[in-house]
Amino acid sequence: MSPTSKKGGFKAVNAERSHLQHNHYLIKIDKGERLYKFYYLRPVAGRREHFEYRILTKEKTNGMLEMISYNFKVVNGVPQKSSITKVPEVSKDQLEDIVQNVIRKTNTSPDEFEELNLSEFSTIDEQLEFLRHQDRVDTMYIT
Repeated sequence: MSPTSKKGGFKAVNAERSHLQHNHYLIKIDKGERLYKFYYLRPVAGRREHFEYRILTKEKTNGMLEMISYNFKVVNGVPQKSSITKVPEVSKDQLEDIVQNVIRKTNTSPDEFEELNLSEFSTIDEQLEFLRHQDRVDTMYIT
């Protein structure tokens, strides 16, 4: 079920947004959960500022996904995140629709888009090790 189909769904997401803005960790991995997919949109216009729009997902123990999206850029060598949104429960089909919709609405070309499929790894430790080898700053936002 999407957050907009629940009564008060937008309020719940917006409340999460202000809390997450000041929270160092964006995704908390509980026992039995794993990362699912990460998406990076890097518009040519923002490359000088190292701007990216990121969508991070984890698979919960019930098979549903949790999604975090945010703007990321490096200012004076310091990584910054803004416009953080958390969707506590989304299906895999809904996620694919969301990502395709974002790509379409932002006119993102294939060379401006990257998908990391982390579901291929069987443990969270393997996933984090892969991210470290890829030199992905996202690991600092996962606990």
